[in-house]
Amino acid sequence: MKLHMHSNRRSMAAPAFTLVELLVVIAIIGVLVGLLLPAVQAARASARRSQCANNMRQVGLAMGLFCEAHKGRFPETSHNDANDEQLSWIYTVAPFMESVDAVRICPDDAKGAERLRARLSSYVMNVYLTDEGGPGLVTNRNKLQATSKTLALFEIADSKAAIIENDHVHNQAWFTLSNIAARRVFQWIEGDMATRRHAEGTHLLYADWRVEFVPATTIESWATTQSQTDNFCLPK
Repeated sequence: MKLHMHSNRRSMAAPAFTLVELLVVIAIIGVLVGLLLPAVQAARASARRSQCANNMRQVGLAMGLFCEAHKGRFPETSHNDANDEQLSWIYTVAPFMESVDAVRICPDDAKGAERLRARLSSYVMNVYLTDEGGPGLVTNRNKLQATSKTLALFEIADSKAAIIENDHVHNQAWFTLSNIAARRVFQWIEGDMATRRHAEGTHLLYADWRVEFVPATTIESWATTQSQTDNFCLPK
């Protein structure tokens, strides 16, 4: 009788995983995670890219309201006059949006936290829309012939410090005759602009307040084919 009960207990015992089966399951889970992780990372990068584009558009719309309130004139930049954030254009357009701190920084800007503390922005003005622009400048939006072809804002390069004088780019120095001759225009552009911040591209804001995503390869082609008097930075 005892032998019979012992036999029943053995037959009712739950089957166990072998070591080999357990290793196979772990390997399968690892493969699935490996396949899923890039998709998750890509989705997050796409979300950050969309947020940046939306931020830039909100800043652009505020700039548009500033222009309307000032008879078409674009906001001024720091002009290197003093270490005062109130001279920055992002500071002067801030009253024309609900929360400037919520949109002034690109989520992929490596120095975003520093720029936020300095009351600056990840987005920098085209110097040709300011008095500092030199030949070809247009400081009043109403005088532009094609707002849809005139650039207003770029994404600042990660290498640029979070200081007041970096609220705009000196893009009049990009297409100099010496840079064109030495084929180093794109090198100068990358020193000022984050050309590959999002999926090997960047956002540009035009003076009709449209945001466009432009691949770095496209900007590089502009750098190698355009001239000092006819390039993508000049107001149209």
